[in-house]
Amino acid sequence: MKGSDKRLTRRQCTSMLATALAASLGPRFCRAASDKPLRVAISADTLAGANVNDARAAYRVWLDQVARQYIHQTAEPVPEIFLPSEEIIRDVRQGTVDCYGVTALELAKLLDLTDPNSLVLQDYLADGMEYILLVHNSSQFKNVADLKNARIVSHLHRDMVLRPAWLSTMLAANNLPQPDSFFASQKLSDKVNQVVLPVFFHRVDAACLARRDWETAVELNPQLGRDLRLLAVSPKVIPIAFAFRRNTSADARKALIDAIQGINKMTAGQQIVELYQSRAFVQRPISVMKPTFEMVRQFERLAGQPAGPRKG
Repeated sequence: MKGSDKRLTRRQCTSMLATALAASLGPRFCRAASDKPLRVAISADTLAGANVNDARAAYRVWLDQVARQYIHQTAEPVPEIFLPSEEIIRDVRQGTVDCYGVTALELAKLLDLTDPNSLVLQDYLADGMEYILLVHNSSQFKNVADLKNARIVSHLHRDMVLRPAWLSTMLAANNLPQPDSFFASQKLSDKVNQVVLPVFFHRVDAACLARRDWETAVELNPQLGRDLRLLAVSPKVIPIAFAFRRNTSADARKALIDAIQGINKMTAGQQIVELYQSRAFVQRPISVMKPTFEMVRQFERLAGQPAGPRKG
């Protein structure tokens, strides 16, 4: 009986982990030892600049592989994983979503419900990232105030979801009007070259993008680094994170975190890592996002929006 009990325990543990792995990338239900369901969803805003169909397909392929490898059966169809911003915030508040991949703007509205020690971040975001404003060396732009009535193009990318917050707070810090009033025009492009090259060829006045993308562009074309210069740099921010509700099962939460952190060890999971342009995921306390939330709060005040609960 003891041997049989041990085998049963191993099967139960394997089944629980497999379900948790599947749940980590689809809004299905993960059963912990307490038999409490845990549901996962991702904000559609975290896919800015990415192909939603490709993202959906990558998740489904990974889910199928997990199901075959761990529970030896075909994964059942899952509902739509990507939810609009208002919907995912509502579902977390109503308790129908327990793990959520969201932007910093959304997470700031959920701090009172979020576990403070279980944040999961893409590795390159763990220490924060910077946004920059680029201008041409030959331009007469010497400071941010000189960009009044300038034409600006920005990178459309999930890492740039805090771009409006940064531009707004940066202009306010310099006693300047908000972006819609300050700049003559603002355009978006999902291609880095289409953000940087228009400044290089004097077609627009300034470009806004992530420093890491700018550095990659300069590696590929050193001439850009010689002819363009940084006019402004943002504080380090963390634009996107995976978080958990405070009352989720500790066992299920750990299984999900382990699953997300180990996603790059599976072939199908590597497609998702590539989708997010990340090598891996790491766990951090939510306190690492304090500077980010400070920017978000200031942005909300400038925009006249309610700040939301500040706990967490």
